[in-house]
Amino acid sequence: MNTIALIVSIVAIFAALVWLVASRPHGRALTFLANVAEGFQPAKMTFLADAAISTRYLLVKPGSDSSHVALCGTGDIPLGIATDEPSAAEEGVSVNLLGVQSECQIGVASAEILAGALIVSAASGKLRTLPTANGTYYIIGRALKTAAGDGDLVEFVPCFPTQRVVAT
Repeated sequence: MNTIALIVSIVAIFAALVWLVASRPHGRALTFLANVAEGFQPAKMTFLADAAISTRYLLVKPGSDSSHVALCGTGDIPLGIATDEPSAAEEGVSVNLLGVQSECQIGVASAEILAGALIVSAASGKLRTLPTANGTYYIIGRALKTAAGDGDLVEFVPCFPTQRVVAT
């Protein structure tokens, strides 16, 4: 008796799906079955690391080719914030791209950063306040909270890297 009930249930479910698909407007019959969570996410990309990255939330730049990233230095044009810690070269690393993020980001400070300060890249992928010394810097955002010193996390509003030449 249970086998007959199971078969009837399966046939009823199949008939309901056929009716549902047939009643949809032509050309859109199966779109409701698509997984809308997959697809292109323009604010994030996955790259391969040129070398190990020991800490999350460090600033990266384009690496050895278009598939790789490396830690950003003081004079480099930043690409984004690495949200992973690849333990070796050629491992995948997710990067929050600067200039296309709709939410605040987190970075690692190299020294004290006061809330409201414009921030730029420092050595080894860290962040610092825009210097007053002569040089070319790339502003990547404005700090929302204060970081007390080296290694502290700082929350900031990101922007597309904007070149600022300081000449005194």
